[in-house]
This record gives sequence, structure tokens and C-alpha cells, in this order.
Amino acid sequence: MSDRIPDRPIPDRPLRRPIDRLQCAAGWIVIAAAVFTVIAAAFSATSAYRAGLDRMTLDAATRTTVVGILLDDAAPVGAGPGRPVRVSYIDPEGRAHVGRVPVTGRLLAGTSVRVEVDGSGRVGVDPPSHGDAVLSAVTVAIGVALLGGVLLGFTWCGIRSAVTAHNHAAWARDWRRIEPQWSGRGGRV
Repeated sequence: MSDRIPDRPIPDRPLRRPIDRLQCAAGWIVIAAAVFTVIAAAFSATSAYRAGLDRMTLDAATRTTVVGILLDDAAPVGAGPGRPVRVSYIDPEGRAHVGRVPVTGRLLAGTSVRVEVDGSGRVGVDPPSHGDAVLSAVTVAIGVALLGGVLLGFTWCGIRSAVTAHNHAAWARDWRRIEPQWSGRGGRV
């Protein structure tokens, strides 16, 4: 006896149903959309980073130092940066403000101090840093990638669910037609 398996005819095209070809095409579209999502995340991160650098440049150009008057006594707490004390000051545009600034040392109310104000006249606001720009870029990149990934994941699950439902319905329809003949309850073929 020969161990050789007889050759089977090779079909000209794969023996797949149209719904399977549709699912394959949809899969390639989802993959292309995933690549586009990664590219969009990279461009969004780059844009957020540049915006952060622009904020740094604008803040550095508009930040000024003005003289303010302490409204409360500042008592030393320890070797730390000091506690915030209320201060009254006039911004570069001539508007009066009251804010809080950290003060070190023992200073009495009414003492003049130099305070740094940002472009909108606020005191005690730290200037944006390079780290803020990087954090903004990373946050935007992760957000775009996660949102795109979730949307694509739900899309793919929906496609798979629709194809599975279609296949189950086709199988049930074919089984209703074949089962009576197969089990012998129906007419012979």
C-alpha cells in the first residue's frame, strides 16, 4: 500500500465566502486606520510641544517685576521656601491687585518686596517650563492613540460580531435545508 496521498485539485481562487472577503478588506482598512492614528498622535504631540514652547517664549517676554507691599507679617517657618503672604501690587498696566507670594525671613506688614507678575498681571504663577511642554506633548499623544485605539477596537469588534451573526444565520439556513435529507426524515437527494 502506498503512503502517498492522492493529489487534490487546487482551486483557481480561495474557497471563501464573500462575507469572509469583506471581513478581510475591513481588517485591512482598520489596520490602515491604526497606522493613521499613530501618525495623527505623532503630529498632535509635535503640535502640542511647539505650543508649549511658544507659551514659554510668550511668558518670558511678558513677565515683569514690580514692587508690592506686604499686607501680613511674614514669620519664618523653617529652612523651606517660606509660606505664602498676601501682597498688594500694581501691574505694568496700572491695575491694582492683591495676591499671595512665598516670602522667606521675618518681614513685617507694609514692607516693600519685589514680585514677579506674568503677562496677565497675576503674581505667584510659575512660568511654564520645558517639562510642561513635554508633558503636554506626551499627554496629547497618549490621548489620541488611546481614543483612536478604542474606536478602532470597537469598530473591529462590531465587524466581527456582524460577520459572526451573518455566518450563524447562513449556517442555520443551510442546516434547515440539509438536515431533513441528512437525517433521513426528508426526501432523498
